[in-house]
Amino acid sequence: MTEYAKHELGTFSWADLNTTDLDAAIGLYTDLFGWTVNTQEIPGGGVYAMFQKNGKDVAAASLGNPDAPDVPPHWNVYVTVEDAEQAAKQAEAAGGSIIAPAFDVMDVGRMAVIADPTGAIFNVWQPMSNIGAELLGEEGALSWAELLTNDTDKAGAFYAEVFGFALTPFGPEDPSGSYTVFTKGETQVAGMMKSPMADMPPSWGIYFTADDVDGVADKVKAAGGSWYMEPTDMPMVGRIAVLADPQGAAFGVIKGAEEA
Repeated sequence: MTEYAKHELGTFSWADLNTTDLDAAIGLYTDLFGWTVNTQEIPGGGVYAMFQKNGKDVAAASLGNPDAPDVPPHWNVYVTVEDAEQAAKQAEAAGGSIIAPAFDVMDVGRMAVIADPTGAIFNVWQPMSNIGAELLGEEGALSWAELLTNDTDKAGAFYAEVFGFALTPFGPEDPSGSYTVFTKGETQVAGMMKSPMADMPPSWGIYFTADDVDGVADKVKAAGGSWYMEPTDMPMVGRIAVLADPQGAAFGVIKGAEEA
């Protein structure tokens, strides 16, 4: 297993779900990925459901903010940084917007919520007692983050400036650059592509590794969810599906080509 005790700066290290039905979400995702749940009280009210795989933290879920009822259910992504406040300032200087200035999350870390210049929202995470995911890239764990945006040039320049990502087209068969891979050194960190629909708001999405992509997709549909992309074999990638849970939060599942 690929276990982590720390994450490199500028890498995606966590994902959590904001939902309108926490009990339903817990029931679905534990069934899909074999997760167990460690429910933690949130100071001031509410709970944070920590999902675990083999005793390792992999993701979490909580009810959406009642003060923002128009925000639909969604998965959030987090990038590890050394200093959340400084990262937010760098993002703002590069053309982004600070949605929530840096704040402490109890004693586990410090975070800020940021929108890139095209409007896609992400979080930065300054770890203290909690690093984020303790397991990545394995069955039932976060394996990829992907940006859909209406301006890949503007977005790419932003993330390169803020996090030092190198931008490379995906494979020699893609000279058009229709899919861009963000890398840190030799590590592939995330991907970016143009939104498939002009009116689709720019957003970050996530993929979890699944040995049975079709089975996960079928379970989501049976539970009342939907498919944005049916299970499909992608050359050099593997088998993937893009789904939405019954509350509408989108996520993907992937079985890598080397595992297929």
